[in-house]
Amino acid sequence: MIMRCLILLAITLLVFSEVSSTNTNNNGDITWASLPEGQEYSEEKFDGDRFPLDTTWNSIDGFLKFISPGDPPYEIISDAIGGEFVTTDYEPVDYYNEFKDNILGFTVLFAIGIIFIVVFPIVALCFCCCRCCNKCGGRMEQKSSSTCMCCYLIIGLIVSCAFILGGVGTAYSLNNYTADSVETFADDVNSNIDNIVRFVENTNDELSFLVGEQLNYALDQVKIDLNDIGNLVGVPVRDELDNEVVPAITSVKDLATSIDDTYDKLLVVNDTQNELADLYRLFKIKIDQVRTTISTDCSSCSCCSMTDFPDYANDYKSNVDYQDLGVDNGYFPQFAVDQSINELQGLKDDDLASVAAEGEQTFIDIPETLTNSTKSDIDSISENIEGFQDDIQDAVDDLTSELDSVLDETDKWSSDIDDFGETAQDYDVYRVYMMAGIFGLILLVPIIWLLGLSCGLLGRSSDALPTERGCISNCGGCLLILGAALVFIFGTFLMILTTFPFIIGGPVDRLFCDPFQSGEVYKETVDKKGAIPGVDGYYLSDLLLNDSSIPLKISAILDACENNEAIYTASKLEYLVNISEYLNYKEFMPDIDSQFENITGDFSNIDILPDSGKQTLEEFGNSSVISINFTLFNEELGKDITMDSDDPNDLSVSAATITTYIATHAITGSNAATLNAMAGYLTDLQSNFIDPMVAKRDALVTALDELQASTNQIEMNVNSTLTEIEAAQTYIDSNIDSLIDSEVSSYSDRVLGYAEQYVNYVNDQVQTEVGRCKPLYNVYEDSLNLICVSLLQSWNSLWFCIGWCLFFMLAGIVYSIKLAKYFRKMQFSEDTYDEIEMSNVNKNGPYGARLNANKVHPHNGYA
Repeated sequence: MIMRCLILLAITLLVFSEVSSTNTNNNGDITWASLPEGQEYSEEKFDGDRFPLDTTWNSIDGFLKFISPGDPPYEIISDAIGGEFVTTDYEPVDYYNEFKDNILGFTVLFAIGIIFIVVFPIVALCFCCCRCCNKCGGRMEQKSSSTCMCCYLIIGLIVSCAFILGGVGTAYSLNNYTADSVETFADDVNSNIDNIVRFVENTNDELSFLVGEQLNYALDQVKIDLNDIGNLVGVPVRDELDNEVVPAITSVKDLATSIDDTYDKLLVVNDTQNELADLYRLFKIKIDQVRTTISTDCSSCSCCSMTDFPDYANDYKSNVDYQDLGVDNGYFPQFAVDQSINELQGLKDDDLASVAAEGEQTFIDIPETLTNSTKSDIDSISENIEGFQDDIQDAVDDLTSELDSVLDETDKWSSDIDDFGETAQDYDVYRVYMMAGIFGLILLVPIIWLLGLSCGLLGRSSDALPTERGCISNCGGCLLILGAALVFIFGTFLMILTTFPFIIGGPVDRLFCDPFQSGEVYKETVDKKGAIPGVDGYYLSDLLLNDSSIPLKISAILDACENNEAIYTASKLEYLVNISEYLNYKEFMPDIDSQFENITGDFSNIDILPDSGKQTLEEFGNSSVISINFTLFNEELGKDITMDSDDPNDLSVSAATITTYIATHAITGSNAATLNAMAGYLTDLQSNFIDPMVAKRDALVTALDELQASTNQIEMNVNSTLTEIEAAQTYIDSNIDSLIDSEVSSYSDRVLGYAEQYVNYVNDQVQTEVGRCKPLYNVYEDSLNLICVSLLQSWNSLWFCIGWCLFFMLAGIVYSIKLAKYFRKMQFSEDTYDEIEMSNVNKNGPYGARLNANKVHPHNGYA
């Protein structure tokens, strides 16, 4: 059960996904499909957090802002952008005032660095020479033995070494980061290029989809409706005429049916009357024979003389005549029936139903008539639309080919960047080695100092005289001097590696990266209204749109792209390229409205009832059938059959009377037989002649009633129908042109409405969906990060770490040289002994002068 539900859900989602990606036309209202998904963008975004030791960069950034606190010279930048920056307009003092907050600190520090580079070797050389001359602390004797001073010097040297080690550790970490950045640089750049290419391709695909597939769909709907003018215009016009025309046509059809029905009823009446006449003739002969026979028999037997015997001479006679003897004679009017049958036979042959159907068909064929009569007009409109479609397609093809040619160049760019990246990686190995060597050399100094300090402290004896210190302590002192010597030797080189990268990287960071990363460079120059000389409003809109009043700002574009808005809206391109005007089909087809106005159609063939049909109706209305004297019919048919006084319609009553007569008068023998025979004649006449004739008479009465019911309203119906037909035809002739014009106007609105819907759809898509520019913002941000983080931070961290280490190495020189005398073994000692001990010393001996010159007192202690 769960599996079935999942399958059903999957099918439903698939169906809805298909529906959402397909255009649909709902009676002229188009539901547009969504834009194509396009290529996925690279997710390899620059990771700004991978820079190691944020504290280091914060220190560098703080240091740079401290020495260069001012903002970039936005006014000069604006003048340069406006082309009005002339160096002769500025005096040196102007330059100083303008740039002092930006480059004064860099200039001073750079000057200090140059002075250091020049002076430091001289100072080092002089110091060494001075040391060699037993000056500047070069004499191997210790004049101070303060333990506190020794401790201070040790602490100072340890702190200096710690800072130097921290700088070296940071440098090694940054060195690895720089190596990683170089390794991924080409991939990062190519990733940005790929994203730009994908953005262009996706935007191109979206535009091609809008201006290609979607336009073709809209124009296809136009063509479909143009070819369906019969249904879209003709059918509504016909429906509008239905209320007037259909009842009239229905009336004609009803009369056509009435002609057939009347004719059929006339035939029924005629056939029934003929049958009745035949029965009557037989009856007439028979009754005459019966009367004659009874008269003869009564004469021969003299048995009919009683008063109660039927009056056979008068009773047994026919009282009716069902033969067609002529209306003029007042007898049964069969002549009128025969004449009506002949007339209706002609009307029936005219086939009014077919004539009416033919007229009705001309009305039904209004859509087809409109289609055929407007074919040339529709073909002309279709040709214009196809021309417009071809023009748009040519423009799209040209744009696509231009973009393809540009994108083809990106492959070469990517290849060049890959080659550059491989070369950079090949040479970066040497940079890594060089940095490792430089910082290895720097690392050697604190190691030597710490090693010397360790040896000095481990070999130190508080009781030993300076001239009696051990070799370990002496080695420690020498290592301290060695570390200082290395600083003197390589200090200038390290300052060069600090000064020149500093003077390049520092100003670039403060004058380029900081303003661009914060966006202030845009806000204070091109985005600032009136900031650019010669432009009263906004520079970018003046440059791109030739209208400086439009607030087009780079910072606003970046913000919009960061929010993933469409490039058209973000860049305010509606002021440069108006999509509505570009897709204004009336410029390509200026005659389109008049072409629709010329659609009228030819409906002269519409005749809902031709003249032949009208003549048939008139003849039907004037036919003899309406003049049939049904009264004569009914009077004749209402008469008694015989003149029998007992029952004129039933001679069996008279037969019964004869039978009673025999019994009453006790007649027997041959007379009784004769009378019984007479009764039998009457009974036979009743059953075999009168009863069938009565039944047929009743059937004729019924047929006549039905015929009379059909003919009573013929004249009125014919006149009414002719009036309706005339009114309907007049209504058609009077109103069809105006109805066509009205429906053609709606039809034009529907057909051209596709173009309006398409233009609105394209406007909406271009303003909100096409070319969502978040990828461009990411490229911009990544490009700044590649320059200002990946490269510049590594560059600035290099000189900062070297300068950091050099600064603390200079301090370490002081500490190490002064501390060395506390560990090295001295050659000279000036001891002051107690007077008792000194009296035993031969001051005139060979060492007397040296002992007198020794300044070290034995009771001072040695550290």
